[in-house]
Amino acid sequence: MLDDNGFTRPSQSELVSNLTAKWLELFGSDSDTSEHSVAGVFIRLLAYFLNLLYQLAEVVYNSQFISTATGVSLERLASNYGLYRNPATQAIAELNFTGTPGFVIQAGALFKTADGLQFQLAANVILSSAGTGSEYAYAVDTGAQYNVAQDAIKYQVEPTSDIFTVGNKAVNNGADPETDKELANRIRIANDTRPSSPENGIISAVMAVPSVKTVQVVQNNTMEVDQYNNPPKTIHVYVDGGDETKVADALFNSVSAGVQTVGTIQKKMTDSAGFSGNIIAFDFAQKDTLFVNISATTNLNFETTGVQQIRDAVNSYLSTVPMGGIVRFSYLYKYIYDNVNGIDVATVIIGLSEAELAAKDVQLAQFAVAITSAESMVVTTNE
Repeated sequence: MLDDNGFTRPSQSELVSNLTAKWLELFGSDSDTSEHSVAGVFIRLLAYFLNLLYQLAEVVYNSQFISTATGVSLERLASNYGLYRNPATQAIAELNFTGTPGFVIQAGALFKTADGLQFQLAANVILSSAGTGSEYAYAVDTGAQYNVAQDAIKYQVEPTSDIFTVGNKAVNNGADPETDKELANRIRIANDTRPSSPENGIISAVMAVPSVKTVQVVQNNTMEVDQYNNPPKTIHVYVDGGDETKVADALFNSVSAGVQTVGTIQKKMTDSAGFSGNIIAFDFAQKDTLFVNISATTNLNFETTGVQQIRDAVNSYLSTVPMGGIVRFSYLYKYIYDNVNGIDVATVIIGLSEAELAAKDVQLAQFAVAITSAESMVVTTNE
């Protein structure tokens, strides 16, 4: 029914009760409407299809609201604000090599992390006389799981003695398809303020960049250097995720002329008049490796992929912790129990180092986000 309180969908049992009452009213109170009678079967058959119609009506009603719309309906609401769901993107890593001088590393060569995440070299690399070289490599698949820490890509898929070491800069530009929750949040931000010079406008613009998870903006409106060592009258933006060039472009189009941005990452931007000397600066969030030790007592319902499911549950929670936030160790229990079958009891301890592992919350640094690695997360079961 639809009233001042909105749309309320009756349950199938309520439909059966209402139809039964109407049947008795029309055909007499002595009518047999039991479950296996002719009338009872007809009533329940009718209630079944009416329930499907009410479910459809509920979905249609909810599709008009940002908080309840899902899937394509939410995407159509987003288009009203000029927003579109961000697709999954491929991570791009800059690899650094040392090896035999003059050796050619062929384009297409594969390198991987300890977890087996593979990256494919984009072009040939000829090692210099000093035995060094660098080139970009693309993840073999899309997804945020390819956002790896510095020097995590250090293994050769097809080893050769002419390559001594492989390393990489931290990777931030891989992304999963944007979820309904993330898209709805961007719509709310866009509804609050369109991109402009104020802080919320900058956040709105940068959050629209694929794979960006959170943004912090520090404005120093004073004539003194602030507590974060930012010069007077500057804006310092910290970003978790996203491609450098796309983040810089979002800032260039949202920070007003004359406002200086600061940060270690600096990009030259070309304005509509063709001037290419505009400098946009910012920083990516600091990556704090979180050490996690989980011991689980399992039962027969625990799946063969259960350990990986536990790891995924932990990383899923960490993706919700804002920059500079608090990692609540108790929240990890909910994510583990809700997403992994076959666990009777789990014990969780966390810390920013192995020596600090404890059953307590972890406060991240002001401009840091928490990540894990194959080495920092240890999961043991009773198997």
